[in-house]
Amino acid sequence: MIYYRHAMILSVFLLVIGAQNVLKGQTMTLHLIGKPCLANNILAGVTVTDRATGRELFIMTNSSEGSGLELFVIDVEQNTARVIKAPVGQGAWAIREVPGDRLIIGTYYDGTFLVFDLIKMEFTHSIKVPEEQYIWNLTLGGDGRVYGGTHPGGKLIALDLDTYAIEDCGNPAAPNMYLTCLSTLGDGRVIGSFGYEKPATMIYDFAGKKFLPAPDQAKAILGLRWGDAWLAGSGAFGGADLAPVTPYPMPAPPAEKGAWYVDVPACTVDTLCMRQGNTIYLARKGQSAAELLAELDLRGGRLLAASRQGAVLGIRGQDYFVIHKGDTSLQLRPMPVVGSPRPLGVFLKSDTKGRLWSGPMFGQTLCMLDPDTGQIVNTGTICDTGGAVYGFEEIKGKMYLPSYCGGDITEYDPALPWDQLGNRNPRLLASIGNRGYIRPMGGIKLGSDGLIYSGWWAKYAVYGGAVAITNPQTGQTDLIENPLGVQSISGLAVDGKRLYVSTSIAANGLPNKPGESPRFGVMDLETRKVVFQKEFPGVTNVTIVGVDAKTRFVPVLMDGRITLFDSAAMAFTTDKPLKAPASSGYTCVLPGDGFLIYASSKKVVRLDLSTGMSETLATSKDEINHVARGLDGRLFVACGAEVYEVK
Repeated sequence: MIYYRHAMILSVFLLVIGAQNVLKGQTMTLHLIGKPCLANNILAGVTVTDRATGRELFIMTNSSEGSGLELFVIDVEQNTARVIKAPVGQGAWAIREVPGDRLIIGTYYDGTFLVFDLIKMEFTHSIKVPEEQYIWNLTLGGDGRVYGGTHPGGKLIALDLDTYAIEDCGNPAAPNMYLTCLSTLGDGRVIGSFGYEKPATMIYDFAGKKFLPAPDQAKAILGLRWGDAWLAGSGAFGGADLAPVTPYPMPAPPAEKGAWYVDVPACTVDTLCMRQGNTIYLARKGQSAAELLAELDLRGGRLLAASRQGAVLGIRGQDYFVIHKGDTSLQLRPMPVVGSPRPLGVFLKSDTKGRLWSGPMFGQTLCMLDPDTGQIVNTGTICDTGGAVYGFEEIKGKMYLPSYCGGDITEYDPALPWDQLGNRNPRLLASIGNRGYIRPMGGIKLGSDGLIYSGWWAKYAVYGGAVAITNPQTGQTDLIENPLGVQSISGLAVDGKRLYVSTSIAANGLPNKPGESPRFGVMDLETRKVVFQKEFPGVTNVTIVGVDAKTRFVPVLMDGRITLFDSAAMAFTTDKPLKAPASSGYTCVLPGDGFLIYASSKKVVRLDLSTGMSETLATSKDEINHVARGLDGRLFVACGAEVYEVK
């Protein structure tokens, strides 16, 4: 049913000749004000010997989605570093030293093997894996080839180190799209885990070119070859059937102190790194007992490598660390080198002081740009889990930040001293990761009731989503799970006693949910019952911008195409999307004056919500990812790593 108000709006549409809906206005221009995001995203590392000096180097992969993959080459003893740009790739989860004075690196988003010469200290070869975007961890098989697992094909790929030819060994566990946790068994075969739709762990026999199912004790766990055995978790396994090996082939941590496991990245050819709670042990060949290295909390940090001097090295957020025998606290070292500017992640927003805030796509940090002074600030890690910040709401100068991938909500006051390690500022307010929700794709909004509303996707390999309602004073968080059915939450808005929710059929680590369409709905917050719901066939993702204060319209994006929900009439204004240009950016602006300002490819568009007519405010030479607006009305856009003022 279309109400009289809707019919009046439709009549205006029909009067526009050619249905172009474009208002002629004065074109504005873009003025560069900064490249604020300088956060690192270290995903893998290895220690090597400098072939020229004999000194030990710590080489880490730094992801930079815009300018490309970089290697940070650190002389740990002198705490100096240099950056080496890779020829392809935006990042890398995998790096491994192989015979012949080489590193092999597996990249994303282009799924390429890179060869780095440790004598020349330069990249020499790149080998693209057709149709694949990611190469995860690497292992050296018993046949002398390097194996990598891929996404989205979930394939096992072998790289010949003599010819650099690749062999596609296939995916025996379709429809899984991921192959991870690759390692080499004691007999040289390769084992890996396929996920996440129908998880399976398989063993590849390269002699017979066939896959075999792994036994239960070897499923979904990363291990390493140790002589004729395969070590994984706290177990040792051998033979064709991976039978348990007893006694354990190396000294182990004291059994009376609880469970322990082998931390594979921090092991070497003659030393195992073992973790038992916060205690780190080293077990060396030829010794009768495991040596206690240190007892300390890594606070979300990861061990990446081991030093020949008997230390272990790792990364925590923007800092690296070296743990020596007897250390009692984690000594974080700022990176002695600055990487390239990175594209802004999923948000750009002004605070009440006019400062622009954003963060990287991955890295769990914030960056700030003051458009008046040009000041740039990049914070440390916001919380202990990895991932990224997905936006913020501000209450009396404090920022409330939802984060992927631990399902965390953090409070941060930029005016106070930084003390994340002490959990003082920023401080963890709430976490719902242990309740099954990890990615806040639905964004975060402040309700008129003073509560914080955020929308979440379920954890990997699970369809579904939830709206979290958090008290900013106490951190108490209630969940409304799957309010419109078992689908991910992709957008929300709050208006008095109503909650507007939208969903997506996408999910973490799974294909789009088959046989379903995304939805838009309205909930009564008192009863928490859905009072309106609509499906959108043929669409993957439905997003809500907000509630316009003037018109009371709710702009809804259907894979970018715009439609309007009338919150007063509780109905959509038309059955079809508007003929305005589709939205293509992450964030757009709803100032509350009856207009929507958003990015459409390389254009900044302003849409009159009352008439449906639009105008182009400015045009960029590059794709526009974000639009933001200060309280003073100043307009800003981001194109990759660059932020511009539109005037």
